[in-house]
Amino acid sequence: MITRRKFLSGCSTAVGALALTPLSSLGTSAPSRAGFRSLDQISYPALAGQINTLFRVHLGGGRTVDFKLLKAPLAPPTPVRIGRRLPGDAGNEKFSLIFSGPGNQPIEPAIYRFEHERLGRFDMYIGQIGTRSAENVRYETVFNRPAVAADAPRNRL
Repeated sequence: MITRRKFLSGCSTAVGALALTPLSSLGTSAPSRAGFRSLDQISYPALAGQINTLFRVHLGGGRTVDFKLLKAPLAPPTPVRIGRRLPGDAGNEKFSLIFSGPGNQPIEPAIYRFEHERLGRFDMYIGQIGTRSAENVRYETVFNRPAVAADAPRNRL
């Protein structure tokens, strides 16, 4: 009969060995993270500077579609009013990105992998806005993030 201590020790060893095993040896390929960035590493000025450029959106299954960044409106800071409490997101950086995609290939609102020649690859939620036409579909992603994080110098563009 095996003791509880030996069983748990054996399980810990097995889990540790599995954790150190490369995914490729398990028959599963790890997604490439080379050139991948977190959105909090990309500043508003870097994003807004890409107006009229193309972003490749990876839809899965090897399918992609190109979106054009049309505009990047920045919301004004929350005004301070005497006697009123500021909302919790008062110091946040608030902006949106408006894209245009092909009308014959609309996508569902979801998180997609985006790729841009200057910004690299990153994951971003995007959803359709307005009405769809045969020529194009408009999409928007909205940011409301702490300004301190947005201004941090962590390998930011």
